[in-house]
Amino acid sequence: MTTKTEGVLEVIHSCRAMRRLEPRDVPDELVEELIDAAIRAPSGCNTQDQRFVIVRDPDVKRALAELVQASFSWMETVLEVRSNALRASGAMRDEELAANTRTWKAVEYLVEHVEECPVVIAACVEPEKELGAASRSSAAFKAAVAEYGVAGALRFAASAGNIADRVACADIYPAIQNLLLAARALGLGATMTTPQLWVPPGEVEKILGIPKGVMLAALIPVGYPKGRFGPVRRKPLEQFIFYDRYGNKTA
Repeated sequence: MTTKTEGVLEVIHSCRAMRRLEPRDVPDELVEELIDAAIRAPSGCNTQDQRFVIVRDPDVKRALAELVQASFSWMETVLEVRSNALRASGAMRDEELAANTRTWKAVEYLVEHVEECPVVIAACVEPEKELGAASRSSAAFKAAVAEYGVAGALRFAASAGNIADRVACADIYPAIQNLLLAARALGLGATMTTPQLWVPPGEVEKILGIPKGVMLAALIPVGYPKGRFGPVRRKPLEQFIFYDRYGNKTA
């Protein structure tokens, strides 16, 4: 008997990153359905601080395309050096290198055709100011001293400023995964990209009018795929699993 759970697993196992997209329009109601799926993801303390910018304006997409294309050679160099190092160390086999090469060709295609994507969704998150302030408060420090001692409290204080950002990441990336799975279920192609990490800092945010204090997590091109959905290839499951302690392969 087929169940909804089996349907979900089928979507997960066939949710390929689709980087070659048709330029034909995607209806607003489908895009909104993707966002609606995204906001069903959990968020810390139910803050629901995810935000999404739906980009259709040709001028905005053109500006993004020009920015990404201008910085692409830097990322190509980084990944080429990485691949050479992995191959030299024996950590990457020839078939894996070939698969990486195919993936990179698809990435190149996407970079060259960003402007033609019918929709680009910018996934953002507004880190909660109150959480960051509370973690740095004198009350929190006193509680940390009582719990961990002065040395432990100082270590805690040194990292407290990152708590809000970490929570923000935990809020937005499950939402992005929901969006990608919803796209697959609706027959739409999508992929998560992070060009803000390899273009000059703040430039993508400037184009999209994202204010200071709001974190851009990803740009997600969405459209009808030129390719076909199919099995997502991964390394053998046992390579990912440890038991009780990291590195322990024995159950």
